[in-house]
Amino acid sequence: MFKKIQTSVGEVLDFPPDVVGEGPKITITGRRQIMVENYSSILNFSEEEIRLETAEGDIFFRGKGLMLKVILATELQIEGELFSFSFGGGEIE
Repeated sequence: MFKKIQTSVGEVLDFPPDVVGEGPKITITGRRQIMVENYSSILNFSEEEIRLETAEGDIFFRGKGLMLKVILATELQIEGELFSFSFGGGEIE
């Protein structure tokens, strides 16, 4: 029920989806810093790939020297040289 009210209020007030929903918000600064908000869990990480689970599916970051610099309950910061990122799986309603 709350989700229904939350969506309705968001639509009426024209809030962006990342504010209203549980979808990820990704901020990339250059090729060296990535901030991800609203992730569920870290599925895999190495210096070449970091895979995160979100409410809208998995997110893959690929690069060189990738490091998890800040890890909080709902956000994290990745540093290193980013080559690419992509989305996989999940169902968007």
